[in-house]
Amino acid sequence: MLPGARSSVDMPVDSSGFWVLALLAIGIGFIFLWTDWSSLPSRALAMCFILIGVRAALAPIELAAGETDLLVQVFTRLSELFAILYGIEWTRRVGVSTGVSYRRTINVLFRVSQLITLIYGGLSFGYLAIAPEMASSDVAGTFRLRGIEWAIFAPVLGSAIIVATVGVLIVRFTRRDKAELVRLNALSVATPFLLAGLVVETQLVPIVVAFGLLVFLSGSVRYLIIHNHRGRSMRQFLSPEIARLLSTEGVERAMRRERRDISVVFCDLRGFTAYAGGLPSAEVMELLERYYRQVGSIASVHGGTVKDHAGDGVLILVGAPLPDRDHARKAARLALALREQLGEFLLEAAPALSVGIGVATGEATVGAIRAAGRHEYVAVGTVVNLAARLCQRAGAAEVLADHATVAALPEAGLNAVTTDEPEAFKGFSAPVPVYRLEHFEFAAPEPGGRRRAQSRP
Repeated sequence: MLPGARSSVDMPVDSSGFWVLALLAIGIGFIFLWTDWSSLPSRALAMCFILIGVRAALAPIELAAGETDLLVQVFTRLSELFAILYGIEWTRRVGVSTGVSYRRTINVLFRVSQLITLIYGGLSFGYLAIAPEMASSDVAGTFRLRGIEWAIFAPVLGSAIIVATVGVLIVRFTRRDKAELVRLNALSVATPFLLAGLVVETQLVPIVVAFGLLVFLSGSVRYLIIHNHRGRSMRQFLSPEIARLLSTEGVERAMRRERRDISVVFCDLRGFTAYAGGLPSAEVMELLERYYRQVGSIASVHGGTVKDHAGDGVLILVGAPLPDRDHARKAARLALALREQLGEFLLEAAPALSVGIGVATGEATVGAIRAAGRHEYVAVGTVVNLAARLCQRAGAAEVLADHATVAALPEAGLNAVTTDEPEAFKGFSAPVPVYRLEHFEFAAPEPGGRRRAQSRP
């Protein structure tokens, strides 16, 4: 989308502007590749800018030659042609992701525009082959094209632009992605400057094209900012630990699957089904929201990650996604804090309800799986099922734990009472020892940073 550096004017042309323009365009292209590689539209856009940069880099070679070089002319026309084609391809890829009813129409319009552009390229190469001296020289003045060049090339390239503009307008009024609309709006402003590079005199080319690039770059920066804001907004749907893991170590680290010892806390409300049946749904939702908020706040204080909400049940992981050697103790403290603080909350908000809690410790596979078009962080293993079974078995305001959890706790500071007989749980081949946690806490740190365990009746 740049003109040749050919000139019939005796005044010398400074080639440094073209080198700066080449660096700017190629740099923008690689930035798009680096920051948005997964996006097919961004890849096409990156190739458009890289080819603009290649075309700008060829201009000083033409200036240095001082006379027609057919091979250089061929490469310059190729870079111009494919830069236009990739620019249209970017808008096509943006367009085909819009509403189904317009997708085919948009695709046809941009394909027709690309076909007309190829015809323009064929005419350009034919002109170079038939009249190389005219094709590689300019006329004096602000615009460097002869009348015959305007008559031949303007209608063809203009038709391609008109067809593409119709496609862009359809995309503009049907597309719902605000980020891509920002880039389309920037393109609308930048295109006249980029196309002006095809007709203005050589000295003005770096100025007008660089201005067009900067206009489009401003829209592209805004595009990336919108995506960044979206990513930040999505953090509210993640636990603080997973959001922090994504921020500090990246998506790949968060998605990696591994076997790990963790503790699982499961809690749900006793009497909730009957209670919810007698209330308007709006009041039930408000209660659940306050309940979830309480659970999330308590879990965060004690190092837990809220994994799932299912009605009145909440699954909490301790030791995942971030490893924690002290996960069993933290899970026990978390469970008892849930019993105490949720009991106070329910006494005020819904006295007819109470909470039951199960805690289990063991090995699980943790990591991300892809389902229903999105990734979800999961923990899979017997320990998760056992925590759920213990929660089902727990009575009102009761915390039940498995042997692995109790074994990791110090004797002082813990009052755990075994049931009379091990329980037989569905899915477990042998009866499971069950422990009732009554109290567990640590006193303030002693001098030297060590903690002194204490118990109370």
